[in-house]
Amino acid sequence: RSALKIVHPSSVTRRSDKELLAMDVDIIMTGLKLSQEEQLKATARIVGDDRKEPMRASRNHRDRGRKAEAEYGQNVPPEEVLNMPFGLSGLKQAPTAEAVGAAMDSLDSLGPRSRGRGGSSFSSLAASDVEYHTFSHSVPQVVRSIHARAIAFAAFALSQEELGQLFAFKKGGGIAGYVLDCVEECVAVAAVGMMDGYEHLDELTVEQAVQITANISALQSSLPCLFGTIMRGLCHTGMVRADQVEETFQYADSTLKGADKSCDTQVGSMYSLVYEICRNKLDMLINFSLENFQWVSKSARDMPNAYCESLIEYMRSTFTCLAPMDEGSRAGLHFSCCGHVAERLVKLLTDNPDPSKPDKPDGTVEKESGKGGLSPINKIDAYGIKNLSLDVAEFENFADSTGVPQLGECFNELKCLATALLDRDLPSLLQPENENARRRKYPFLSLDKVCNVLEKYVGSGINIGDKFLGSSRKNDEFLMLERKEISQLVRVIKMQINS
Repeated sequence: RSALKIVHPSSVTRRSDKELLAMDVDIIMTGLKLSQEEQLKATARIVGDDRKEPMRASRNHRDRGRKAEAEYGQNVPPEEVLNMPFGLSGLKQAPTAEAVGAAMDSLDSLGPRSRGRGGSSFSSLAASDVEYHTFSHSVPQVVRSIHARAIAFAAFALSQEELGQLFAFKKGGGIAGYVLDCVEECVAVAAVGMMDGYEHLDELTVEQAVQITANISALQSSLPCLFGTIMRGLCHTGMVRADQVEETFQYADSTLKGADKSCDTQVGSMYSLVYEICRNKLDMLINFSLENFQWVSKSARDMPNAYCESLIEYMRSTFTCLAPMDEGSRAGLHFSCCGHVAERLVKLLTDNPDPSKPDKPDGTVEKESGKGGLSPINKIDAYGIKNLSLDVAEFENFADSTGVPQLGECFNELKCLATALLDRDLPSLLQPENENARRRKYPFLSLDKVCNVLEKYVGSGINIGDKFLGSSRKNDEFLMLERKEISQLVRVIKMQINS
């Protein structure tokens, strides 16, 4: 190509020679494009062979990290581990409350004799041999492929420069800037490649989606070490000019931020996908469990309803799968799932029923045609509310067992509504002059929603007219209303709403 430049265009040339010289003008950008395409193909191939399971941490890796921390302190990074480049060896899962609970259940099943003799050995087993990285086996290979492609592109660019190729001036240190662009773009396409092949939600389980999210996060965590290694290599090979050192390092910081942002985008997209999978499964369980559910119970239960236990069991198993994710993401999914369950139940209880559907005496609900969801309930009695309060208590106990602070508050509105409707003092608290007392006792209570529930209330029990007369007549364990009393309370509430 260099010889061709000498004789061209003074001599007759072939068409292929002209095309070769035309490519010469933009050859560095052609190399960048090819690097991206090759990286995307390589990532897809690596991820395609991955089982999307957390990679088990070797004892040697852990011992080496602890030894380095003991000798040099926390500010000195541990020695690089073979096949765990750029700090990946330090990315380990933190045990979740669900996993610890499962381990304790396993120990309990061994019996007191086994626990007494081998308790310490089982503890050490949980601490040393059952430890996993947050990422799967594909991540180290993807990171190494990005590093190898950056080296190949740098060698290509350097060889072109040595052959006399003049590249357009680039802000950020000349030829080194192009190499840094290559790394940034390869990271961006690798993050996208880790998600490829899963266009339909039915193809992904929660475990797989969580692992993909954790893999992209692991790639993101390796970026500072990766860019630092690339910059050292550029300096050693003389690709960073002495008069552009400061500018080149500033450009390296900007490309690092760009690569980090690309990973952030994909992590956010995968997080939304994980929640969508969980939400769809919760909706399916709610629709299946509560279709034709009898809300007019006529008797109180001493244990939670079956739908409550099935929802808790699903959330427990799902939360156990979140170990590869960071603590903030795990807590966010806990709140999203519990909040969704609470919101669905509140809507089911308080929304206005479809007037076109006939009322059923037992308060059963049907699926909404064309929507795949459930219609709001049209009837409920005091026992149905009492049983619901038992379910809410079970949801709160589960939320507290996860170890996520304040998770039980997701059910505050539902708890407040159920508790208020069972409170024997509710008729008095609903009076306009007792508004402040009602707000102090039930801060999350909405008069609109109370009114909607009372309009579905199936009257039974004793008369509460004496309450309005100041009588101290003793009532049952929880509030039970008659039809006339319900109508009177509905009028009192609507007067306050409309005033």
